[in-house]
Amino acid sequence: MSGHPDQSETARAASSTTGPTVNERMAKGAAWMVLARILDRGIGLASIVILARVLAPADFGLVATATAIAAMLELFGAFGFDVALIQNQAADRRHYDTAWTFNVAFGACLAIALLIAAVPTARFYADPRLAPVIACLALGAFIQGFENVGTVQFRKELQFGKEFKLVLAKRVGTFVVTVPLALALRSYWALVAGAIVGRLLSLAITYWVHEYRPRFSLAARAELFHFSKWLMATNFLQFLGTRFADLLIGKFSGVRQLGLFTLSYEIANLPTSELIAPVNRAVYPVYAKRAADLAALKRAYLAVLGWGATLVVPAGIGIATVADLMVPVALGRKWLEAIPVIAVLSINSILVGLKSNSHYVYLALGKPRVAAFLGSVQISLLLPMIVIGSSRNGALGVAVAYVMAQVIFSPISVAVLRRVLHVTLWEMLAAVYRPVIASAAMFACVRLLVNALRVEAADGLALLAPLLLCVAFGILTYAAALLALWSIASRPQGPEARMLRLVAEKVLPRIRHAITSGR
Repeated sequence: MSGHPDQSETARAASSTTGPTVNERMAKGAAWMVLARILDRGIGLASIVILARVLAPADFGLVATATAIAAMLELFGAFGFDVALIQNQAADRRHYDTAWTFNVAFGACLAIALLIAAVPTARFYADPRLAPVIACLALGAFIQGFENVGTVQFRKELQFGKEFKLVLAKRVGTFVVTVPLALALRSYWALVAGAIVGRLLSLAITYWVHEYRPRFSLAARAELFHFSKWLMATNFLQFLGTRFADLLIGKFSGVRQLGLFTLSYEIANLPTSELIAPVNRAVYPVYAKRAADLAALKRAYLAVLGWGATLVVPAGIGIATVADLMVPVALGRKWLEAIPVIAVLSINSILVGLKSNSHYVYLALGKPRVAAFLGSVQISLLLPMIVIGSSRNGALGVAVAYVMAQVIFSPISVAVLRRVLHVTLWEMLAAVYRPVIASAAMFACVRLLVNALRVEAADGLALLAPLLLCVAFGILTYAAALLALWSIASRPQGPEARMLRLVAEKVLPRIRHAITSGR
């Protein structure tokens, strides 16, 4: 790869990914991103399990409050230039240099704003510990602004193997710092230090893996802002729908309830953040290349929707099904209050995951204003419910508010997508109904098993064996039900067919080879 982006390089990348190879590269890219997120989250979950047993819910809540303040201020620079660079197939060095220059400037401004806001925020929440925590996060914001924007090319040119290495290196570096500090300090400062070290590692790694060296320039500012102004609006709305809840819970219910909600939200959203998000990240560049052919874009969207449902629905239902076993085993007795919160938020994660891919359709079509409009509608439904839920029932009330808002908003989202992409409701239902029915069967069977085992909430390893048994039984039940429904539907092309081919072509030959070699 050349040392800097230019039009000819982008054109070569585009020409090399057209035709029948685009689907293959999209699938391979999605697989790379899912693998990266699985490994990334595997390390992250190990970190959470350790930190949850060392730190108290109030520690997580304190840091969550500080990071929510930082996220709110970040909105003023959240223009999503990486998305704009991917969408613009003719982007050259001017665009990349301008994006990097703005990132540096926004990072510096954000750091100054956080330093100014540190003491007033601590007074507002009546917690003096917030001031030094926010001041430390200011340093992280300043560091982040200098990251190498050239790594955007990994996604734009569908080089997801390199993106995989980048994501994994960042996570491993943060893990090896945060966990030992938590064991040594047994304080929220371990989380703060881990965040700062993570920023430093990310900065170094982005320059190590990509030879592009940015320069200060504002030559393409008008072109970038024309597209990115709508992304800023969308990011603002996403903040209101996620991190703003942290501020409300911290104010109305205290940092302990905020800590419960924060960790519950992260666990419950594993299907969305660790399975669907990397798939979306991988397919967006392909969507951008197919934006001129609406029929091809629709086919790609429906294929991704089918894969998304196959992954996210059973994962979300599975987390809700075994939450009463998982929480005592992974987090300990002091987190038992999080069980119903995780179960409710898991349903929310399914609804979010199924519709999240449509956001990238609008961006690929150069219609970010549609995404911004939908975000404003969703937030207008969600915010009043968050205020009521937080003030009345803390973390669980907010979790219920999220689900209620999604249930009301989902038909609106589907109606807009049908109009923009010319996709029918039946086409969307055909892509998701088998995973939904199979997941319902899995839920019923696993809950029968849990009741038969007569397990009760406890701490330590007492529930580990029942948990593993229920997980294995759930996977087998889901797979059997899914394949049965697929056969009844006359075995259409889709995730089931592709997975069976993968097993036949990749897995079984290796098993036979291993058996033969053993002899």
